[in-house]
Amino acid sequence: MKSLDEIRNKIDEIDAQMRVLFEQRMDCIQAVAEYKFSNHGNIFDQSREEKMLEKNLIQLQNKNYAKEYERFLQEILVSSKDYQKDWIQKKEMGERGK
Repeated sequence: MKSLDEIRNKIDEIDAQMRVLFEQRMDCIQAVAEYKFSNHGNIFDQSREEKMLEKNLIQLQNKNYAKEYERFLQEILVSSKDYQKDWIQKKEMGERGK
């Protein structure tokens, strides 16, 4: 059996990997915001969100984690939409200030 310190060290390693992936994902979210701004797209796309959730939940290996994983994905979606909204609002304010 692993010690608590060993388990926590593994969690720290995973958190570091997740941080890198989070930044990569947010770079993509910013690119999406830029595209939507340029093309007057809507921030919320219910069909896209439903497909993303379904695809990822189906691929989940340990179904015992399904409830928590869905909550995790929902938080990512909320965060992504909030970031897009904020980015677009700042861009619109900058455009008006010209």
